[in-house]
Amino acid sequence: MKLLKPAAAALIMVALLTFPETALNAAREAMYAWYKSVAPALLPFMALAPLLSCPESVRAYERLLGRWMRPLLNLPGAAAPAIVVGMTAGAPAGALAAVRVCASAGMSRAEMERIVCCACGMGPAFLVTGIGASMLGSAADGRLLLRAQIASQLTLLIATRRVAPDVSLPPVEPSQGEQPVRAAVLGVLTVCGYMTLFSVAAALIARVVHSEIAGVAALCVLELPSGARALAALPLPRELRLMGIAALSGTGGLCIAAQNLSACGKNGLRAKKYFASRLAHAGLMTVYTALQLRWNTQTSRNLIQPLEISALVAAILAVPGLIFLKENPFLNKRNPTKNPEFPLEKAVKPQDIVEKSEKIPQYLVK
Repeated sequence: MKLLKPAAAALIMVALLTFPETALNAAREAMYAWYKSVAPALLPFMALAPLLSCPESVRAYERLLGRWMRPLLNLPGAAAPAIVVGMTAGAPAGALAAVRVCASAGMSRAEMERIVCCACGMGPAFLVTGIGASMLGSAADGRLLLRAQIASQLTLLIATRRVAPDVSLPPVEPSQGEQPVRAAVLGVLTVCGYMTLFSVAAALIARVVHSEIAGVAALCVLELPSGARALAALPLPRELRLMGIAALSGTGGLCIAAQNLSACGKNGLRAKKYFASRLAHAGLMTVYTALQLRWNTQTSRNLIQPLEISALVAAILAVPGLIFLKENPFLNKRNPTKNPEFPLEKAVKPQDIVEKSEKIPQYLVK
């Protein structure tokens, strides 16, 4: 396992030297997708994320939504700003902000992991502007995907409400003199680097196997924006393209997974739970997209059967993630007898009170 990364890097280096034109074209397409769709949608949110997660904003969110956290989601009131930031900022800015808020509020690692896995998806601006308006040519389609994502996030948060708190997160030291705009620009450039690297890898895989379908599949697995652009360009009906992009947006791709795990792994985010939650997101987002299309009066009748089949396939896709979550402590009830962080206090018995009262000197008893 330790030799996997060096071996993969060596193979990619050999492929780069063997097919330099393929790698160059893939890098250009990835940078164009980043320049056209990702950077304009992501930069404003990454610049505003520190303001959304500052102590003043955290207190405002907690006062506004804190009272609903415990009965609805079984989370403390301090989790409200983490969920709001995670759902509005998207990945990876939302995950980083959620970890910062959870650490400053003294929440546990399991609660932070639950929020990052369930509430941090694609940014609303990227879904509406990047995918809907830019790739699909319709902001309404982007809003449809956004509604499906919100429903998927709320479903998973409610389904995992029996989370058991464990060890507390280490406090995050605030950066002195940090400039939000500069940090946002560096973050967006980092996203460009990840997109380029994974897109080049997908293009080289397609060139080696000599298959265009394999190239699109590799893009969908490795890199979300380029894979979504490839799916949007396929000669398929609008409904089927939306279904595929919904499933792709739910998984997020290995590129976004690498960014989230690299940024949040040191704070306790585990890869197994992350990928299980992404599979569940993919299935739920596809189902919710199918339901919206089914209720849409503009959907033609001859597409109803493919939509139902796609929803069934998406539900089957979500089964491995849901099984893992069910058999994992991620969904177990809180059991304080097995958790050293929350020991049970010894119950006071009536005879103990009597024994203590007998030891009191008689001259102190009135």
